[in-house]
Amino acid sequence: MKNIFMRCAFGLAAAVMASTAHAQDDADSFPTKPVHVIVPYGAGGAADLLARTMALKLSEIWNESVIVENKPGGVGTIGITSVVRSPADGYTLVSVPVSDLAVNPHLYRKRPFDVFKDLTPVSQVGAALNVLVVSPKLGVKNGKELIALAKSKPHGLTYSSPGVGSQAHLVAAMFGMAADIKLQHIPYNGVAAALSDVVGGQIDIMFAQLPSALSMIEAGKIQAVGMASEERSSLAPDIPTLKESAGVSIGDAVSWSGLMAPAGTPLEVREKIAAAVTQAMRSQEIQQKLAAMGMVGLGGTPEELAKAMKSDSDRYRKVIQTLDITLD
Repeated sequence: MKNIFMRCAFGLAAAVMASTAHAQDDADSFPTKPVHVIVPYGAGGAADLLARTMALKLSEIWNESVIVENKPGGVGTIGITSVVRSPADGYTLVSVPVSDLAVNPHLYRKRPFDVFKDLTPVSQVGAALNVLVVSPKLGVKNGKELIALAKSKPHGLTYSSPGVGSQAHLVAAMFGMAADIKLQHIPYNGVAAALSDVVGGQIDIMFAQLPSALSMIEAGKIQAVGMASEERSSLAPDIPTLKESAGVSIGDAVSWSGLMAPAGTPLEVREKIAAAVTQAMRSQEIQQKLAAMGMVGLGGTPEELAKAMKSDSDRYRKVIQTLDITLD
């Protein structure tokens, strides 16, 4: 009987060693064919621009095609589901914004996947900072004046966002809680319309991504009050942080994008991809290209992406529960 157990143990160990060796061989030779990166939204958004910038550089590094495909629909559901159902070999990946990884799992009651179980982290791709902008008609110069103005009004101030549950919505709510002021949410259908009414003075304030707002800030159409980050950005060094401007902090509320693979994709393969993504996104060429669009390249390991997902998931879950919002 003892010999049977020993033979089983040796057989299991051999199988594990063979599996590990096979995964390592796959990683060493990766990629041997085109890699597909799915963006679950339409062309032109931050996630799409980051994915395309990354793909061009990865194609050079690997000397292999990296193809970006837009599969919009269902608030990211269609594109993400297609990747969840793909082979777990590293050749089909999805580049998604933080909302899909840390916000939507708590916001939507019906999702055909669990990003923490059905996908596995590869690397962060890049990020855009969120900046608090106000209508020039308010006549405030900094965050402390804005808070004082809000407290002087019985109903507080209005703020716009691209929609209920968007990061702009949640970050503004976090700011209102931290500053102990009343803010009335006015959701719009998209960023352009939401920003336009801040410019026109119909809406008081908004948390907008820097790429969308920077040209309007520079033109004096809206006033930048503070970055939703712990440190100033080299992309706009004259804009203070919220802590500097308003005396309150909501941490790094950054709109980052992450690269994910189907669950079961070997760690060795994901680490190989992550190393190339990091090389690409931290290169001077890519950083300069992204800076012109108001973004930064990130990169990093699968473990670092997993940590970022958990941190932001915990942060936004609390806000969503406090606001008591759910969507179908």
